[in-house]
Amino acid sequence: MLVFFSPAQKILASPSLQSPKFLAAFTAEPLPRIDASPWFLPAAVLSIGVLWGWVYVWIASAWSGAWWKRGLRFGITAWVLMAPWFEFYLPWNVMHEPAPLVALELVCWAGVILSVGLTIAGIEAALARRPSSAQ
Repeated sequence: MLVFFSPAQKILASPSLQSPKFLAAFTAEPLPRIDASPWFLPAAVLSIGVLWGWVYVWIASAWSGAWWKRGLRFGITAWVLMAPWFEFYLPWNVMHEPAPLVALELVCWAGVILSVGLTIAGIEAALARRPSSAQ
């Protein structure tokens, strides 16, 4: 997330471009939960990553092709199922974020989720090559 969203933060957090309602969500009381408990974000990312890994293993066995093709397919599937709805409903609809910033976030999410898909597929492929202790 840092690789894709950090460079975009100058634009996404610019008061001249961003919705005041959106910016207030991060600065007005009550502050986001991770402000008081910063450990919560990495714990949530790890937990969600494990869930995504389980889903990947469940559906990717039906996919043919190289591990990276399965990883990209999973990333694209996850992005299509998550990002457009989330960005439409919360940032654009509820928080009044301008459409060009929503589009930038969609691009950032594509980078994040494709990277996650490739990482999960790569780990699964690497673990599948190791000899099992049961053999």
